[in-house]
Amino acid sequence: MRESLDNKIIVVELAGQSILLSNSGDNFKKELIAMGFVKKGKYYALDLPTKDITQRVTLIKKLIALEALFSNGKDWSPSELVDYYKEIGLIDSKYYKISWKGKDDFYIVLK
Repeated sequence: MRESLDNKIIVVELAGQSILLSNSGDNFKKELIAMGFVKKGKYYALDLPTKDITQRVTLIKKLIALEALFSNGKDWSPSELVDYYKEIGLIDSKYYKISWKGKDDFYIVLK
């Protein structure tokens, strides 16, 4: 049986001014609000100054500790940004990457 994503944090947007997360089960609501996220519809959102890399890296490390799934894709997808920060030495942790083949067809790898 395929794992449900209801109890997972999925990082949808990470490179822009707003960080967007999905946590449909709301099981990480307290932690996300403590990090500064606000529930907006089906997402948790946090606006950051685009150039504040230190704050962004700190948030990424906290999300990695919560075993968040960083979406794979192109054009600075969340997983690409984490890979970049790993390449330049700002992040040294393994993290979970989620890739989509279809609406309910996905796979998760530990990078």
